Amino acid sequence: MSRVGAGLTLALLTGCGAGAPSPPPAAGPPVSQLRVGLSEYRLQLSAGTLAPGTVEVSVTNTGSARHDLQLVQAGAVLGASRVLSLGEQQSLALQVAAGAPISLRCTLPGHAEAGMTGTLAVAPG
Repeated sequence: MSRVGAGLTLALLTGCGAGAPSPPPAAGPPVSQLRVGLSEYRLQLSAGTLAPGTVEVSVTNTGSARHDLQLVQAGAVLGASRVLSLGEQQSLALQVAAGAPISLRCTLPGHAEAGMTGTLAVAPG
């Protein structure tokens, strides 16, 4: 591979954030409204703990690639956004059970493996 080709490959991998973990969720009390930003290749969460019951989730694609979001609790899909393009937003209403954590991930091929995953705690009932 030429030096230019090797440099371009490294720049593309670095620019995409391959393998970079999502930042930790914000600390604070349990919330019933959550904002999730989707970008290459991370999730930005406005909170780290949800309150049990009805939770409103606002999902926004802030990246340049298309992304989606799936939320799973105790093996059951609580909700999922459609595939969103840059700037698109979707709101979801979820019924969250007390105590069991929620897993979040982008379901597009390779995105979760590149770091688009996260976990939210749920307050006890």
